Amino acid sequence: MDSASQYPAALYDGSDPLYAPHTNRIKDYTYWRPGKRFVDAGFPKMPRRLPGKEGDGRAAERALLAREYTREMVSWFDGDTPKVEPGSWKHLIGRYLSDEFSPYQEVKPNTQDEYRRNVRRWEDAIGTALVADADLAELKLWQRTMRDNGRSAAYQKRQFTMLRLLVSYGKAIRFSGAADVQDILSEMRVKGAKARSVSPTEAQILGIIAKADESADSMFGLGLSLQWWLTLRAVDVRGQWLKGDAGGIRKGASYWADGLTWDMLDREVTTLLKTPSKTEETLPDSLVYDLTLLPDVRARLLAIPKEKRVGPIIVQGNGLPYSKRRWATLFARYRKAAGVPEHVWCMDTRAGAINHAKRKGASHVQMQHQANHALASTTDRYIRERSDSVNTVIKLRTT
Repeated sequence: MDSASQYPAALYDGSDPLYAPHTNRIKDYTYWRPGKRFVDAGFPKMPRRLPGKEGDGRAAERALLAREYTREMVSWFDGDTPKVEPGSWKHLIGRYLSDEFSPYQEVKPNTQDEYRRNVRRWEDAIGTALVADADLAELKLWQRTMRDNGRSAAYQKRQFTMLRLLVSYGKAIRFSGAADVQDILSEMRVKGAKARSVSPTEAQILGIIAKADESADSMFGLGLSLQWWLTLRAVDVRGQWLKGDAGGIRKGASYWADGLTWDMLDREVTTLLKTPSKTEETLPDSLVYDLTLLPDVRARLLAIPKEKRVGPIIVQGNGLPYSKRRWATLFARYRKAAGVPEHVWCMDTRAGAINHAKRKGASHVQMQHQANHALASTTDRYIRERSDSVNTVIKLRTT
Protein backbone atom coordinates (compact mmCIF):
# COMPACT_ATOMS: atom_id res chain seq x y z
CA MET A 1 0.00 0.00 0.00
CA ASP A 2 1.42 3.38 -1.00
CA SER A 3 1.54 6.37 1.33
CA ALA A 4 -1.11 8.37 -0.53
CA SER A 5 -3.82 5.81 0.24
CA GLN A 6 -3.36 6.45 3.96
CA TYR A 7 -4.72 9.99 3.63
CA PRO A 8 -8.34 11.05 3.05
CA ALA A 9 -9.44 12.05 -0.44
CA ALA A 10 -9.41 15.71 0.67
CA LEU A 11 -5.62 15.66 0.37
CA TYR A 12 -6.02 15.63 -3.41
CA ASP A 13 -9.53 16.78 -4.29
CA GLY A 14 -9.85 19.68 -1.84
CA SER A 15 -13.26 18.48 -0.71
CA ASP A 16 -12.46 19.78 2.77
CA PRO A 17 -10.86 23.21 2.28
CA LEU A 18 -9.81 23.35 5.94
CA TYR A 19 -8.09 19.95 5.95
CA ALA A 20 -4.52 20.76 7.02
CA PRO A 21 -2.46 17.57 7.54
CA HIS A 22 0.76 17.55 9.55
CA THR A 23 0.15 20.94 11.15
CA ASN A 24 0.33 22.18 14.70
CA ARG A 25 0.01 25.58 16.26
CA ILE A 26 2.54 27.36 18.47
CA LYS A 27 1.00 30.47 19.98
CA ASP A 28 -0.57 32.32 17.03
CA TYR A 29 1.44 30.62 14.30
CA THR A 30 0.79 27.39 12.41
CA TYR A 31 3.60 25.07 11.32
CA TRP A 32 3.68 22.18 8.89
CA ARG A 33 5.97 19.32 9.97
CA PRO A 34 6.77 16.09 8.10
CA GLY A 35 5.78 12.79 9.69
CA LYS A 36 8.28 10.68 11.59
CA ARG A 37 8.47 7.82 9.10
CA PHE A 38 9.16 10.25 6.29
CA VAL A 39 11.93 11.93 8.31
CA ASP A 40 13.36 8.52 9.16
CA ALA A 41 13.50 7.80 5.44
CA GLY A 42 15.52 10.96 4.84
CA PHE A 43 12.92 13.65 4.14
CA PRO A 44 14.11 17.02 5.55
CA LYS A 45 12.85 17.48 9.08
CA MET A 46 12.83 21.28 8.99
CA PRO A 47 9.31 22.61 9.77
CA ARG A 48 7.71 25.25 7.58
CA ARG A 49 5.79 28.16 9.05
CA LEU A 50 2.53 28.80 7.26
CA PRO A 51 1.51 32.39 6.43
CA GLY A 52 -0.53 34.64 8.68
CA LYS A 53 -1.74 34.23 12.25
CA GLU A 54 -4.58 32.44 13.97
CA GLY A 55 -7.88 34.28 13.57
CA ASP A 56 -6.88 36.32 10.51
CA GLY A 57 -9.31 34.61 8.14
CA ARG A 58 -6.54 32.86 6.18
CA ALA A 59 -7.06 29.35 7.56
CA ALA A 60 -8.07 27.97 4.14
CA GLU A 61 -4.89 29.38 2.59
CA ARG A 62 -2.77 27.72 5.28
CA ALA A 63 -4.63 24.42 4.84
CA LEU A 64 -4.04 24.53 1.08
CA LEU A 65 -0.30 24.95 1.62
CA ALA A 66 -0.25 22.14 4.19
CA ARG A 67 -1.87 19.82 1.64
CA GLU A 68 0.62 20.86 -1.03
CA TYR A 69 3.56 20.19 1.30
CA THR A 70 2.08 16.84 2.27
CA ARG A 71 1.58 15.78 -1.36
CA GLU A 72 5.19 16.76 -2.06
CA MET A 73 6.36 14.61 0.87
CA VAL A 74 4.22 11.63 -0.15
CA SER A 75 5.37 11.86 -3.77
CA TRP A 76 8.98 11.87 -2.60
CA PHE A 77 8.42 8.88 -0.33
CA ASP A 78 6.61 6.77 -2.93
CA GLY A 79 8.97 7.73 -5.77
CA ASP A 80 12.27 6.27 -6.88
CA THR A 81 14.43 8.56 -4.72
CA PRO A 82 16.89 6.45 -2.67
CA LYS A 83 15.76 6.43 0.94
CA VAL A 84 17.93 6.83 4.00
CA GLU A 85 18.18 3.85 6.28
CA PRO A 86 17.13 4.71 9.85
CA GLY A 87 20.10 4.63 12.19
CA SER A 88 22.67 5.34 9.48
CA TRP A 89 25.24 8.13 9.54
CA LYS A 90 23.39 9.77 6.65
CA HIS A 91 20.21 9.71 8.72
CA LEU A 92 21.97 11.34 11.69
CA ILE A 93 23.58 13.97 9.46
CA GLY A 94 20.21 14.81 7.93
CA ARG A 95 18.73 15.26 11.39
CA TYR A 96 21.67 17.40 12.49
CA LEU A 97 21.34 19.76 9.53
CA SER A 98 17.54 20.05 9.52
CA ASP A 99 16.44 19.82 13.15
CA GLU A 100 15.30 23.24 14.39
CA PHE A 101 16.75 22.40 17.82
CA SER A 102 20.12 21.23 16.49
CA PRO A 103 23.15 23.25 17.65
CA TYR A 104 23.89 23.65 13.95
CA GLN A 105 21.07 26.21 13.81
CA GLU A 106 22.72 28.31 16.55
CA VAL A 107 26.02 29.10 14.80
CA LYS A 108 26.68 31.86 12.29
CA PRO A 109 26.10 31.25 8.56
CA ASN A 110 29.83 31.08 7.76
CA THR A 111 30.28 28.43 10.47
CA GLN A 112 27.24 26.57 9.13
CA ASP A 113 28.88 26.49 5.70
CA GLU A 114 32.03 24.97 7.21
CA TYR A 115 30.09 22.40 9.25
CA ARG A 116 27.98 21.44 6.25
CA ARG A 117 31.08 20.82 4.12
CA ASN A 118 32.63 18.71 6.86
CA VAL A 119 29.58 16.51 7.54
CA ARG A 120 29.07 16.00 3.80
CA ARG A 121 32.57 14.53 3.64
CA TRP A 122 31.60 12.07 6.37
CA GLU A 123 28.34 11.35 4.55
CA ASP A 124 30.20 10.51 1.34
CA ALA A 125 32.60 8.22 3.20
CA ILE A 126 30.41 6.38 5.72
CA GLY A 127 26.83 7.56 5.08
CA THR A 128 25.30 4.12 4.52
CA ALA A 129 26.89 2.54 7.63
CA LEU A 130 24.94 2.32 10.88
CA VAL A 131 26.08 4.51 13.74
CA ALA A 132 25.51 1.67 16.19
CA ASP A 133 27.98 -0.54 14.30
CA ALA A 134 30.94 1.82 14.78
CA ASP A 135 33.61 0.61 17.21
CA LEU A 136 37.15 1.65 18.13
CA ALA A 137 38.73 -0.41 15.36
CA GLU A 138 36.49 1.18 12.73
CA LEU A 139 37.11 4.73 13.96
CA LYS A 140 40.85 4.09 13.98
CA LEU A 141 40.55 2.72 10.44
CA TRP A 142 38.82 5.93 9.31
CA GLN A 143 41.67 7.95 10.80
CA ARG A 144 44.30 5.72 9.17
CA THR A 145 42.54 5.99 5.80
CA MET A 146 42.67 9.78 5.98
CA ARG A 147 46.38 9.63 6.74
CA ASP A 148 47.10 7.09 4.01
CA ASN A 149 45.23 9.27 1.50
CA GLY A 150 47.59 12.14 2.29
CA ARG A 151 45.21 14.15 4.44
CA SER A 152 47.01 16.58 6.71
CA ALA A 153 46.93 16.45 10.50
CA ALA A 154 44.87 19.63 10.45
CA TYR A 155 42.31 17.99 8.15
CA GLN A 156 42.08 14.89 10.35
CA LYS A 157 41.64 17.00 13.47
CA ARG A 158 38.95 19.12 11.82
CA GLN A 159 36.98 16.11 10.60
CA PHE A 160 37.08 14.28 13.91
CA THR A 161 36.09 17.46 15.72
CA MET A 162 33.06 17.57 13.42
CA LEU A 163 32.35 13.93 14.20
CA ARG A 164 32.41 14.70 17.93
CA LEU A 165 29.90 17.51 17.41
CA LEU A 166 27.70 15.21 15.37
CA VAL A 167 27.57 12.34 17.86
CA SER A 168 27.12 14.76 20.75
CA TYR A 169 23.94 15.93 19.04
CA GLY A 170 23.04 12.30 18.34
CA LYS A 171 23.38 11.46 22.02
CA ALA A 172 21.14 14.40 22.94
CA ILE A 173 18.34 13.13 20.69
CA ARG A 174 18.98 9.50 21.77
CA PHE A 175 20.02 8.40 18.31
CA SER A 176 20.89 4.71 18.29
CA GLY A 177 24.61 4.16 18.91
CA ALA A 178 25.58 7.83 19.22
CA ALA A 179 26.32 7.72 22.96
CA ASP A 180 28.62 4.71 22.50
CA VAL A 181 30.52 6.41 19.67
CA GLN A 182 30.90 9.51 21.82
CA ASP A 183 32.44 7.37 24.58
CA ILE A 184 34.88 5.85 22.09
CA LEU A 185 35.87 9.26 20.71
CA SER A 186 36.52 10.52 24.24
CA GLU A 187 39.28 7.90 24.52
CA MET A 188 40.78 8.69 21.11
CA ARG A 189 43.46 11.27 20.53
CA VAL A 190 43.62 12.87 17.11
CA LYS A 191 46.66 15.07 16.78
CA GLY A 192 46.22 18.37 15.03
CA ALA A 193 48.74 20.48 13.17
CA LYS A 194 51.48 22.12 15.17
CA ALA A 195 50.66 25.62 16.29
CA ARG A 196 52.14 28.39 14.16
CA SER A 197 55.35 29.81 15.52
CA VAL A 198 55.23 33.06 13.55
CA SER A 199 55.06 36.28 15.56
CA PRO A 200 55.52 39.51 13.60
CA THR A 201 57.47 42.23 15.34
CA GLU A 202 56.38 45.81 15.95
CA ALA A 203 58.85 46.97 13.29
CA GLN A 204 57.38 44.59 10.72
CA ILE A 205 53.77 45.61 11.35
CA LEU A 206 54.60 49.31 11.42
CA GLY A 207 56.56 48.80 8.19
CA ILE A 208 53.50 47.31 6.51
CA ILE A 209 51.34 50.17 7.78
CA ALA A 210 53.90 52.68 6.42
CA LYS A 211 53.73 51.10 2.96
CA ALA A 212 49.94 51.31 3.03
CA ASP A 213 50.25 54.99 3.90
CA GLU A 214 52.71 55.51 1.04
CA SER A 215 50.12 53.99 -1.30
CA ALA A 216 47.51 56.45 0.04
CA ASP A 217 45.60 53.49 1.50
CA SER A 218 44.71 55.18 4.78
CA MET A 219 41.88 52.78 5.53
CA PHE A 220 44.10 49.71 5.48
CA GLY A 221 46.70 51.57 7.56
CA LEU A 222 44.02 52.46 10.11
CA GLY A 223 42.59 48.95 10.15
CA LEU A 224 45.94 47.21 10.67
CA SER A 225 46.85 49.77 13.36
CA LEU A 226 43.64 48.88 15.21
CA GLN A 227 44.39 45.17 14.86
CA TRP A 228 47.90 45.64 16.25
CA TRP A 229 47.38 48.07 19.12
CA LEU A 230 44.00 46.73 20.30
CA THR A 231 44.98 43.06 19.76
CA LEU A 232 41.87 42.50 17.68
CA ARG A 233 41.22 39.88 15.05
CA ALA A 234 40.89 41.20 11.52
CA VAL A 235 37.22 40.16 11.49
CA ASP A 236 36.56 42.39 14.51
CA VAL A 237 38.01 45.37 12.65
CA ARG A 238 36.96 45.03 9.00
CA GLY A 239 33.95 42.79 9.76
CA GLN A 240 32.78 39.98 7.52
CA TRP A 241 30.15 39.20 4.89
CA LEU A 242 27.74 36.44 5.89
CA LYS A 243 25.01 34.76 3.89
CA GLY A 244 21.48 35.43 5.12
CA ASP A 245 18.71 37.96 5.50
CA ALA A 246 19.93 39.76 8.62
CA GLY A 247 21.76 43.04 8.89
CA GLY A 248 21.22 46.51 7.49
CA ILE A 249 24.31 46.59 5.24
CA ARG A 250 23.88 44.17 2.36
CA LYS A 251 25.73 43.03 -0.74
CA GLY A 252 23.72 40.64 -2.87
CA ALA A 253 22.67 37.69 -0.72
CA SER A 254 25.08 38.60 2.09
CA TYR A 255 25.00 40.95 5.05
CA TRP A 256 27.86 42.61 6.93
CA ALA A 257 28.55 41.92 10.61
CA ASP A 258 31.11 41.97 13.46
CA GLY A 259 33.29 44.90 12.39
CA LEU A 260 33.93 48.26 14.02
CA THR A 261 31.23 50.90 13.62
CA TRP A 262 31.23 54.59 14.43
CA ASP A 263 28.59 54.19 17.12
CA MET A 264 31.19 52.26 19.15
CA LEU A 265 33.15 55.50 19.55
CA ASP A 266 32.29 58.42 21.79
CA ARG A 267 31.78 61.89 20.31
CA GLU A 268 35.36 63.01 21.07
CA VAL A 269 36.86 59.77 19.68
CA THR A 270 38.58 59.05 22.98
CA THR A 271 37.07 55.65 23.81
CA LEU A 272 35.99 52.62 21.81
CA LEU A 273 33.56 49.98 23.09
CA LYS A 274 33.80 46.62 21.37
CA THR A 275 32.69 43.06 22.13
CA PRO A 276 34.88 40.73 20.01
CA SER A 277 32.70 38.44 17.90
CA LYS A 278 34.32 35.16 18.93
CA THR A 279 33.59 35.70 22.64
CA GLU A 280 30.36 37.70 22.48
CA GLU A 281 28.42 34.87 24.14
CA THR A 282 30.97 33.83 26.78
CA LEU A 283 32.29 37.33 27.53
CA PRO A 284 29.35 39.60 26.68
CA ASP A 285 30.69 42.78 28.33
CA SER A 286 32.24 45.26 25.90
CA LEU A 287 35.91 46.08 26.25
CA VAL A 288 36.54 49.79 26.69
CA TYR A 289 39.65 50.92 24.80
CA ASP A 290 41.25 54.24 25.78
CA LEU A 291 42.27 55.81 22.47
CA THR A 292 44.07 58.70 24.15
CA LEU A 293 46.86 56.18 24.78
CA LEU A 294 47.15 55.73 20.99
CA PRO A 295 47.59 59.22 19.51
CA ASP A 296 48.44 57.93 16.02
CA VAL A 297 45.33 55.72 15.86
CA ARG A 298 43.17 58.52 17.22
CA ALA A 299 44.61 60.99 14.70
CA ARG A 300 43.79 58.57 11.87
CA LEU A 301 40.20 58.32 13.08
CA LEU A 302 39.84 62.09 13.51
CA ALA A 303 41.15 62.61 9.98
CA ILE A 304 37.98 61.02 8.60
CA PRO A 305 35.43 63.77 7.84
CA LYS A 306 32.56 63.98 10.31
CA GLU A 307 29.95 63.51 7.60
CA LYS A 308 31.45 60.10 6.86
CA ARG A 309 31.43 58.91 10.47
CA VAL A 310 28.44 56.62 10.15
CA GLY A 311 28.17 52.85 9.81
CA PRO A 312 31.33 50.75 9.43
CA ILE A 313 34.60 52.52 10.20
CA ILE A 314 36.82 50.55 7.80
CA VAL A 315 35.43 50.85 4.29
CA GLN A 316 36.69 50.79 0.72
CA GLY A 317 36.50 53.68 -1.71
CA ASN A 318 33.00 52.58 -2.74
CA GLY A 319 31.81 52.86 0.84
CA LEU A 320 31.44 49.10 1.38
CA PRO A 321 33.40 47.10 3.97
CA TYR A 322 36.23 44.84 2.84
CA SER A 323 35.95 41.14 2.15
CA LYS A 324 38.29 38.72 3.91
CA ARG A 325 40.06 37.97 0.64
CA ARG A 326 40.57 41.63 -0.27
CA TRP A 327 42.00 42.40 3.18
CA ALA A 328 44.46 39.50 2.94
CA THR A 329 45.47 40.56 -0.58
CA LEU A 330 46.29 44.09 0.57
CA PHE A 331 48.26 42.76 3.55
CA ALA A 332 50.34 40.62 1.18
CA ARG A 333 50.92 43.58 -1.15
CA TYR A 334 52.17 45.94 1.55
CA ARG A 335 54.08 43.15 3.30
CA LYS A 336 56.08 42.57 0.11
CA ALA A 337 56.69 46.30 -0.30
CA ALA A 338 57.93 46.48 3.30
CA GLY A 339 60.33 43.55 2.83
CA VAL A 340 58.56 41.45 5.45
CA PRO A 341 58.93 37.66 4.89
CA GLU A 342 56.07 35.86 3.13
CA HIS A 343 55.57 33.47 6.03
CA VAL A 344 54.13 36.37 8.06
CA TRP A 345 50.39 36.29 7.52
CA CYS A 346 47.69 38.79 8.41
CA MET A 347 46.27 36.30 10.90
CA ASP A 348 49.60 36.39 12.80
CA THR A 349 49.11 40.06 13.72
CA ARG A 350 47.19 39.14 16.87
CA ALA A 351 49.86 36.69 18.03
CA GLY A 352 52.49 39.34 17.34
CA ALA A 353 50.58 41.86 19.47
CA ILE A 354 50.30 39.42 22.38
CA ASN A 355 54.01 38.58 22.25
CA HIS A 356 54.87 42.26 21.93
CA ALA A 357 52.96 42.83 25.18
CA LYS A 358 54.81 39.91 26.77
CA ARG A 359 58.19 41.39 25.85
CA LYS A 360 57.10 44.71 27.34
CA GLY A 361 56.44 43.01 30.67
CA ALA A 362 52.67 42.44 30.61
CA SER A 363 51.49 39.77 33.00
CA HIS A 364 49.73 36.65 31.77
CA VAL A 365 46.42 37.92 33.15
CA GLN A 366 46.89 41.26 31.41
CA MET A 367 47.62 39.53 28.12
CA GLN A 368 44.57 37.32 28.58
CA HIS A 369 42.36 40.33 29.21
CA GLN A 370 43.88 42.29 26.33
CA ALA A 371 43.15 39.40 23.95
CA ASN A 372 39.68 38.94 25.52
CA HIS A 373 40.27 35.24 26.06
CA ALA A 374 37.87 33.42 28.37
CA LEU A 375 40.58 30.88 29.26
CA ALA A 376 44.25 31.42 30.08
CA SER A 377 45.04 28.29 28.07
CA THR A 378 43.84 30.09 24.93
CA THR A 379 46.33 32.89 25.53
CA ASP A 380 49.05 30.25 25.94
CA ARG A 381 48.47 29.11 22.36
CA TYR A 382 49.37 32.58 21.10
CA ILE A 383 52.67 32.81 22.97
CA ARG A 384 55.37 32.09 20.42
CA GLU A 385 58.63 33.06 22.08
CA ARG A 386 58.95 30.20 24.57
CA SER A 387 62.70 29.87 24.08
CA ASP A 388 63.11 33.49 25.14
CA SER A 389 61.07 32.74 28.26
CA VAL A 390 63.22 29.72 29.04
CA ASN A 391 66.45 31.73 28.75
CA THR A 392 65.01 34.59 30.79
CA VAL A 393 64.27 32.13 33.59
CA ILE A 394 67.84 30.81 33.36
CA LYS A 395 69.18 34.35 33.72
CA LEU A 396 66.92 34.99 36.70
CA ARG A 397 68.13 31.81 38.39
CA THR A 398 71.83 32.40 37.74
CA THR A 399 72.13 36.06 38.70
